[in-house]
Amino acid sequence: MSWEAVARKDFRDAVRSRWLWVLSALSILVFAGAAVGRLYVGGGNQQEAAALLRGFLFYLKQGTAIIIPLTALVVTYAAITRERESGTIKLLLSLPHSRDDVVLGKFLGRSAVVTLPVLIGFVVALLALLPAASGLDIFVYVQFALLTALLGVVFVGIGVGVSAAANTNQQALVGAGGLFAVFWFLWNFFVTGVNRAATDLFGLSTPDQFRLRLALKILNPIQAYKTLVDSLFMSDLEARIRMFSMLFGMIPNQQAAQALGPELSPAFGDAVVLAAMLLWLVLPLAVGIVWFREAEL
Repeated sequence: MSWEAVARKDFRDAVRSRWLWVLSALSILVFAGAAVGRLYVGGGNQQEAAALLRGFLFYLKQGTAIIIPLTALVVTYAAITRERESGTIKLLLSLPHSRDDVVLGKFLGRSAVVTLPVLIGFVVALLALLPAASGLDIFVYVQFALLTALLGVVFVGIGVGVSAAANTNQQALVGAGGLFAVFWFLWNFFVTGVNRAATDLFGLSTPDQFRLRLALKILNPIQAYKTLVDSLFMSDLEARIRMFSMLFGMIPNQQAAQALGPELSPAFGDAVVLAAMLLWLVLPLAVGIVWFREAEL
């Protein structure tokens, strides 16, 4: 298929530019840290070592939640606009590639560039972890690595979608950087504003306010990723309550626990949170494809 050829070329170009090697080294350092902590800090007590691993991964997600999206956007924001500005996009389209093929191929190629280093880092760390790890340790670690790789793919979709819709590198950079700022720094202000407006209009009760805020928080792909990681160590309900905690989850929110009740609604379960993440993969990519079809090159 034509998009496969675009993806292969894009991946080879990334290898030649050494992006893959830099990201692989970074991922090995990040993931191997968990293995080092598990083997050398946890001591000989397997229960204490397992608890240490879980605690390390629990807070490691704060780092991966920044590094992975930012890396994915840096790798992808100019995926198409750079070729438009240089004129090579016309050469690419003169081959048997449609515009849709170009966008999908770029998405697949850049997804490999972002996710392969994550998986390499995970495998290296797993090899160090394996001699002393329990089966549960390994299972949790695999899930953490897969969720982290998925986060990377989601932001590759966002970055490629922005690049397909933008006319210049500068527009793509502003768009990608703006989205990162919204997700990381402005989203909670958005949640608070919508909740306040809805409460003023409809007189929402306290439980309804927390349910609305939770639904809006889940729509943020970074917050969705973090609460799914939390679900590896605790119940779905505890993971959702932790989304309202302060200081990276160190200060719990008792009011949220009371408002959400003893049982979590299926509307806020892990499957729904995962679907919200996947929505951010599909929607920007689809918008970018449609926009790029009509673009003047």
